[in-house]
Amino acid sequence: MSSGRSHAEKIAVTIAALATAWLIGATLFYKSGGVNTSGLLPVTGSLIGLWGAVRTDPRLMWFGTGVVVLSVVLLVFSVGLVVVPAAVALVLGSLVLKSAQAEPE
Repeated sequence: MSSGRSHAEKIAVTIAALATAWLIGATLFYKSGGVNTSGLLPVTGSLIGLWGAVRTDPRLMWFGTGVVVLSVVLLVFSVGLVVVPAAVALVLGSLVLKSAQAEPE
């Protein structure tokens, strides 16, 4: 058994990291002059998804993705539309991570 990550796992971690960076920049700080608290829920979900990707735990990544998707629905009139690209990216990353777990080594 190799100690390194598979290509699909690296892709999932990269997607989750980029989605987290997008959410931090777009919801917490962009044009707010400080910390925008409405961005805390999607950023928290994205961090959970990133943690799941780093730990190679698809269930944890799906949970974080679910929090981000839920925040899109709940915050549609404040930051929901800005969160949609990250939510889609996390869904794709979760699917990639799940497929990496299904592949035999």
